[in-house]
Amino acid sequence: MMRQSRIAVAVYLATALVSVTGCGSEAAAPVVQDVDLGQPPAPGPEQAGDGEGVAFAIDRLFLGDTDRDGKKAAGSWKQYGFNLDGKVSSTVSQDLCKPVDDTAPSEVYPDGADGIDNSFGSKLVGLISNLLTDPSTRVSDAIGKGDFTVIFKVDGLGERPSYNPLTAKLYGGATLGAAPTWDGTDRWPVVPELLDDAQDVESSKVVFPASYVVDDTWVSGPDSQVTFRLNLTVSDTIIGLTIRNVRIAMDLAPDHKSVVKGTIAGVLETAVLVEELRGVIGAVQPNFCEGAALETILDQVRRASDIMKDGGQDPSKECDAISIGIGFTARAVQLGEIAPPAVTTGVPCQPAPADGG
Repeated sequence: MMRQSRIAVAVYLATALVSVTGCGSEAAAPVVQDVDLGQPPAPGPEQAGDGEGVAFAIDRLFLGDTDRDGKKAAGSWKQYGFNLDGKVSSTVSQDLCKPVDDTAPSEVYPDGADGIDNSFGSKLVGLISNLLTDPSTRVSDAIGKGDFTVIFKVDGLGERPSYNPLTAKLYGGATLGAAPTWDGTDRWPVVPELLDDAQDVESSKVVFPASYVVDDTWVSGPDSQVTFRLNLTVSDTIIGLTIRNVRIAMDLAPDHKSVVKGTIAGVLETAVLVEELRGVIGAVQPNFCEGAALETILDQVRRASDIMKDGGQDPSKECDAISIGIGFTARAVQLGEIAPPAVTTGVPCQPAPADGG
């Protein structure tokens, strides 16, 4: 569990790891089906940036418990994410890593729409909802109060429908101090943890040098090799998600001043996620730290694994990562000052001692 005074941090970002999500074949025969559906659009011809650029701040997040209108609907998770491995998985696919602890394939698969890989939304958002009700609504409400945000700054973005390439940077928005007006004038402070130089707001640690826009859709790049820690603030509780091999796409409004449909996708390494959730669960439900309750919950997390952490599939090995897809919308803001460093507190549940320990 991490708590932060003055700063409700949205994201902690690091650099450079590669992961992918999803798996499998479409029919009973163990044949891989390669598809283009469920993928962000490919880059177009070269077109240099000719605008002033825009900084987009996320104003709503959709974790999979609601549709993109914010309404609860069964199977909403199926629309969030990408078919990152180019395959469509089913319960009878033969070319997949082994489910953890001999979990039945029907508990892990099939994929979402067009092969979308999102075991996090399918299996884990419901578990989080049991601990923190209506997580998407509560996270979005926190953003609406100015507690935190995530900012994408796309340099050179102008009015053309297509550009290639454009350099883009990712920031964590610290506490704004008031509810945002969302009229383009909000100057959102950024957290220093995401900067190479805590005195230079342009020194983001997370840069997408080959991002592009195709028909008003911005894409982070064809081969993203970025890992970032997405910290979702919910009622002073921060749920940390370290996402590998991040792929991001944003459908822009015609004036390029807002994002009408955004998607963040990637892979969560299972062992890392288990430790991230150990602290959250202990903070929200301290009584779970005693006895077998905590490990029972964490075992459910482990059984959601559907991919290898290196992004591949190996039928001879047990899955050790979990695919994830998250939706969002965003609006134009200004980068503000650099906020003070975050102060974190909180004591997570401790792992159960090994036998004989």
